[in-house]
This record gives sequence, structure tokens and C-alpha cells, in this order.
Amino acid sequence: MRTTHPDSTPTSRSAPGAATVAAGASAGAAAIHFAMVPVHAEQLVDALGFALAGWFQLALAVLLLTRPASRPVLVAAAAVNAVLIGLWAWSRTSGVPIGAHAGIAEPIEAIDLVTVVLELAVVAAALTMLSAPALRLPTLPSAVAGIGALALASVVIVSPSSADHGHGGSATTALGVVPAAAGGHSHGGGSSDAAAHAAEMALVERQRCDWAFNPQAYWQETRALGIDTTAGGVMAADHHASGTGVVDAVLPSRLRGRGSERLDKLVALTSQSYSETQAGRLVVELAEATDAEYAAWLEWVRTTGSAGHDHGGPTNSLAPDDNAGHGGHVGPHPWKALVDPADCKALAAEIRLARQTALRYPTAADATKAGWIRVTPYVPGIAAHYMNFRLVDGRFEVDGPEMLLYDGNGPDARIVGLSYYIVLDGNAEPTQGFTGDNDHYHRHIGLCVGPGGVIGDSTTTPEECAARGGRKSSGSNGWMSHAWVVPGCESPWGLFSGANPILDAELARQSGKNDGGCVGSKARARYDLSPGRPPVPGTGAVGVASRR
Repeated sequence: MRTTHPDSTPTSRSAPGAATVAAGASAGAAAIHFAMVPVHAEQLVDALGFALAGWFQLALAVLLLTRPASRPVLVAAAAVNAVLIGLWAWSRTSGVPIGAHAGIAEPIEAIDLVTVVLELAVVAAALTMLSAPALRLPTLPSAVAGIGALALASVVIVSPSSADHGHGGSATTALGVVPAAAGGHSHGGGSSDAAAHAAEMALVERQRCDWAFNPQAYWQETRALGIDTTAGGVMAADHHASGTGVVDAVLPSRLRGRGSERLDKLVALTSQSYSETQAGRLVVELAEATDAEYAAWLEWVRTTGSAGHDHGGPTNSLAPDDNAGHGGHVGPHPWKALVDPADCKALAAEIRLARQTALRYPTAADATKAGWIRVTPYVPGIAAHYMNFRLVDGRFEVDGPEMLLYDGNGPDARIVGLSYYIVLDGNAEPTQGFTGDNDHYHRHIGLCVGPGGVIGDSTTTPEECAARGGRKSSGSNGWMSHAWVVPGCESPWGLFSGANPILDAELARQSGKNDGGCVGSKARARYDLSPGRPPVPGTGAVGVASRR
């Protein structure tokens, strides 16, 4: 007598051909998932997920062979494998929210594709059997297909790429637990390395909370120049990712390779920017350059690697150290991402306090009255420095800047920024400062100092200095850090940049003739000084803003 199950169509002792194919594909996918468990052993959630997927698929393979016409089994086979396919697609697009690689869009590899193909075969076979229960496929071809699925799974499991599978290995960094694209973990090839690195950077940029600390112009120029704004300069430019991926575009030739007289001057001054005087002249010439010449200069800076060196790492050839010029840098500074909301909140509070402190002394006359003395005349890029010697010591205080910076030399000059000055012997940069790792110190070693302050830059010879009535000062224990916190005077080269390109010659000529906020600057119109914002997904490198 025929028996029937209340939850199924009639069964037979031998599985129909479609069930054999589905069982083989499910068992193959299970084998791959089991093989991935030790690869992900460093993370319990990941390893457990692969193990559970493997056991589910193995159990389904057995049920498909023993109960091929059972509707619950077929529904479970289609549903479980469809969910696993969906999870895989999620992990390769925006990234799943849990596990060692939470939020990271991981690279697609061959072993992934084989697994998905097998799971799709299970779904297709189960749906076919549900919709056409009377369908019977030839036994031998079905058995060959099922065994072939298992053989395919075995091939990819033992292949070298599975050992170097992109999930395996992760590193705990200052930015969180991320794939170790830059250390120790292999992704099986250059393209996988680049994809994993891009995924890591995409995660950082989704988590970072520090965009508004720099003006939009800063993010535009750093993307255009390939300057690292994620790890603070430790990554090579060709591995720098910002916004949507690895920056690999080079700015187009704006002058068709013909150059110009001013571009030659910009190049020459950039190569001499170790001198405070030449660095100031560079800022002046940049303000006078046309947009095409400015873009061509950016192109030259990028292709020669003349900007954005790492503090504490190798320096670039044109800015050998932090001890001269405008802090030893040309153009935007590198930046290390802040991804902890508590750090961003703390830095925001510190910046508000610094801004309030600066605005307490709107004019040079106010600074003089409160005890600050002018020690340098106005120098393009770094302004006029007024120092309060009573505050000079080895301690950093946000609301106690040793120097106030003004847009000119007269008593009506307007505040443009702050400078902190710490006395510390040796060659190690001070650790004190604002929250985060972005406010770096520099020194001006060998300035010519006279009775009224600085009367010659660090390249002045002892004879030239003596002829001016001064003496060469060591300055080796005087560490300075700028903070461009005054509204309207934000630096396109970074909140803490050594120089600010909107502090041009015209700003000094207009000093005392306006209400401040750097409105007298000619260069200011070139830059978008609105608070920085995340890049629009899908955009590439961004050029400079048009002169308004």
C-alpha cells in the first residue's frame, strides 16, 4: 500500500534527478563553508557563522536525498540558500554589521563565486521541484552533476586562493579592527590588496566624525593631490583612499605641458621653501596665479611628491624637515582620521575655546594691551607674530596661546590665528596639544634676532645678521604649532597647517581697513572655506574650486 506524508506529495525510495543535483550542490557549498571556519578562527562570530551555514547545508543535502519530495525540505533548501546568497551580497556591497569586518565591503574572490553558484543551483532545483513535482530528470546525468558540484567545491578548497582568502586575518589598528591590507595579511594578489585596502578606507570614512574640522577646500586639495588624510601620512600616495576608493587619478595638464613663467617661479619657490622668506614669496605668487597656473602647480606638486610628508616618517626632497620655512611643508598637511565620537566632541570643544580666546583680542592693539609683543613682522603664509613671554614654558594650554597672529603690522591689524609655543630640549616633537594626532610642531632654527624681534630668516648668515644688528638664535628648543580657528581665516591647507595660503600680500595691504576675517585676501576667493563634508559617493579626485 502507498503511504503518504501529510506534509508532502507522494515519495519514492530513490531521489528524483533534481534533488540529486540540489543535494550535491548543497553538500559542496557546505564543504566550502566548513573549510572557511579555521580561516576565520580569530573571530568567534565569523567562524560560528561559517560553521552553522555548513551544518545547515549538509543537513539539507541529506534530507534532499532521503525526502526529495517533502515540501518543507524544499522550502527550507530554497530559503536557507537564498538567505546565504543575500548575506554574501550584503558583505560585498555595504558590509554586514557584525563580525571582524563589520561594515567593510569585502572583495569578491573565486571561492565566493563558486559558493554562490552552488547555492543558486540549490535554490533553482528546489523551486523547480516545488513548481513541477512530477518532473523527473535522468538519473545518470543528475548523479554526474551532483558529484561534479562536490568536485568543484573540492578544487576551490584546495586552491592557493582559498588559503589567502580575503576574509582571513585582521589587524587591530588605531582606527579599529580592519583587514590588514598594509601588514601581515595576504589577499592573494595586488588587485585583492587594493580592494581590501579600499574597503578598509571606506569603513574609516563612514565612521569618521572629523570632516568639519577642516574647510571643504582642504578635502578637495588633498583628494586632488593624493595626500593621506586617513592615517596621517603613513600611506603612500598611490595607496591613499579618500571618499570612495584609492586615488589613482592624476590632474590633467592645465597648461598643455607648455608651462608658464609664473609656474616656473612657483616651482622654484617650492623647491626653496626651506627658507621662511621664499616660503612667504610662494604664498604671494600662488595668490597672483591664474586658476590654470594654480592647477598646474598642484599637478606638479603631486607628480613630484612635494607635499604632505609624514610627521615622524620619511620627508620629501623639497621639504627636508620641520625646522625651517613654514614648518617644512608645502601645501596641505596629512591628517589622521578621528573615528571616535568622544574624540571629535573633545576636539570641537577645544576649537571653540581656542576661537573664543582668539576673538578676545580682535586687534593687535588689544594684544599689546594684554601683554603680547610683536616679535615678527607680517610674513605671507604665517602672519605677524605677537608673543606673550609670560606664558612661555613647557606646558600646552588651549586658552593660553603664547602667540597671537595678525594680518598686518599696525595696531589695527586683525586676528587671523593662534600659535602655541612649547620649550622642550632635544629633537623629539612635544606630545602635548589638541585631541587627536594632527597638530604637529615645527621649529625655526637659526633665525636672526634683533632688539625688535626677528630681523632675518633661518638662511641669513651670521655675518649678514651681525650687519643688521642682530645675532643668530638657535631656536632648537622652541616648538611652534598653529591653529587657524578664526572664522573666515580657515586654512585650505589644514586646521593646524604650518602655513595658510590665504594670508597673502593683499591681506597685509588691506590690514586695518576692514573688520577682519581675512576679507582683504586676494587668494581667499579661490577656496571653499565652508565646513568640510563627506565626499559624494561615486565621485573621484576633486580639483580646486573656481575663483569666485
